[in-house]
Amino acid sequence: MKPWLYTLLYKRGAAWEHVGVSPELRGLLAEGRIAAPVTPAGRPRALDLGCGTGANAVFLAQNGYDVVGVDFTEYALQRARERAREAAVEDHCRFVNADLSSPRIPGVEGPFDLLIDYGTLDDTTGPVRRGMVNTVLRLSRTGTQFFLWCFSADKKDLPLVARRRMSRLLHTVMAPGEEQRLFGHAFDIERLPDPPRPEHAACFLMVRR
Repeated sequence: MKPWLYTLLYKRGAAWEHVGVSPELRGLLAEGRIAAPVTPAGRPRALDLGCGTGANAVFLAQNGYDVVGVDFTEYALQRARERAREAAVEDHCRFVNADLSSPRIPGVEGPFDLLIDYGTLDDTTGPVRRGMVNTVLRLSRTGTQFFLWCFSADKKDLPLVARRRMSRLLHTVMAPGEEQRLFGHAFDIERLPDPPRPEHAACFLMVRR
């Protein structure tokens, strides 16, 4: 998908905007599965891959992280900066307009202690997906946690076209087991309990070896 199309979706009220902070991410922090201990350098660092309007990034900043959010939709980033100012965490949130599949993202230097991806990797295909995987590997280190929320399904099991549901023609997804093929050589991967909705959603918590 292209930045102009995402701009249109945001202006019309993208469906994922109604979710706000990922309930799964909120739960992991509440349970202490993802923690924000102070490091010798200060606050731990988090990277939000495909941050959109910044709900998750601001939430992490409110919970002790210095956060960099990256997205290729400037309209969404403007709203993310406003959200950070309204929450009084603008000193701990920085937002960058960039392509996550690029071999280098100016102004985004790793490693990070936490990476999160709420529905971005699964919206890519081919070389773009491979490039984004390389970004995750490049910006992580031993001990880095990676929270991934995605749609996971065998395309042949999806209807060709459907309203209000995943379909082969209109959506991209991660194939079952693809998280292992992409990240299993570098991360220990735990599949979290599947979200009750929407259909085909999947969550993973990974730790870099």
